[in-house]
Amino acid sequence: MKRINNTIILVMRLPFNFTVFLILLIGMIPVACNEDEKFTDEMYKKVFCLIGDQDNVYAATHSFENEVSDGFVSVYCGGSNPVTEDITIELEYDDDIIGTYNYKYYDLNYDQYAKKLDASKYKLLTMVATMKAGQDDPYVTFPLKIYTTGISPDSVYFIPLRIKSISGNYEFNPDMVSVLYRPLVENKYAQTKVATSYASRGERNGKEIVSTKTMYPITANKCRITADTQTGLVDNRADLTLVNKYGIILTVGEDNRVALSPYGTIQVEPLGEPSENRYEVSDFKRFYLYYQYRTLITPATGGADAKYSDWTVIQEVLKRQN
Repeated sequence: MKRINNTIILVMRLPFNFTVFLILLIGMIPVACNEDEKFTDEMYKKVFCLIGDQDNVYAATHSFENEVSDGFVSVYCGGSNPVTEDITIELEYDDDIIGTYNYKYYDLNYDQYAKKLDASKYKLLTMVATMKAGQDDPYVTFPLKIYTTGISPDSVYFIPLRIKSISGNYEFNPDMVSVLYRPLVENKYAQTKVATSYASRGERNGKEIVSTKTMYPITANKCRITADTQTGLVDNRADLTLVNKYGIILTVGEDNRVALSPYGTIQVEPLGEPSENRYEVSDFKRFYLYYQYRTLITPATGGADAKYSDWTVIQEVLKRQN
């Protein structure tokens, strides 16, 4: 007690400003210690989460070149040090998070809703994984297979997953407890991660035309475009009514010659020599197309034949932009 009183007397003999400073400094010491302890606790705290991007979507591209394509989802463990015991993480499906995503982005536009990927298009190899004590990598992966055949470039597909349980007394981040695994598709000519644009220049019935087209991958050697200067887009999204009316399938052969066929109700016929419809790679990737098309006006009913527009002749070169 005598030492404390002497300290107080000594402080009081100091100049006023310096005395105030020391009093404030002494008062801050316990606070600083508490903050350091809190920071240390947070730094070493083990918190688990599923890895995703915005809205917990994890998008991965799968090539049509592979009928079966590998992928994975990952669970990450926060904290500066490795775990000190084996930790088992189990996942489960959670369809509700697709509904939350659809409500946020599409509201009442039901035709635009994201869909759960059909079970025939994927396989999760395990729903349980173990993070080993002392392992350097602070995450575990859950491998999966994507069966690419038949995955449409026009729809958003998800595999909805969430953390079901974690062994031991560990926490998980409530904002990152789920993930929407989105399989994207691609081939040599187009992809869905970003819209694949081709600049088009050519002639319609002998008159110059210029446009930009979006190309969509359909299979390993098939893509879809729209005829003439049609984009097939409404509000930067593929409009299926326009796609069914104007869509053309380009099939690239081993010799890079291109066969044209209808995607929906359009009628299309190649013109000129076989080599006039081809794919080339030099300084740019280009499609050379020469065809005629007509679109459906009235479907066939009863004994009446379908009615089509007049034939339109198109000769164009498509140059890839991205």
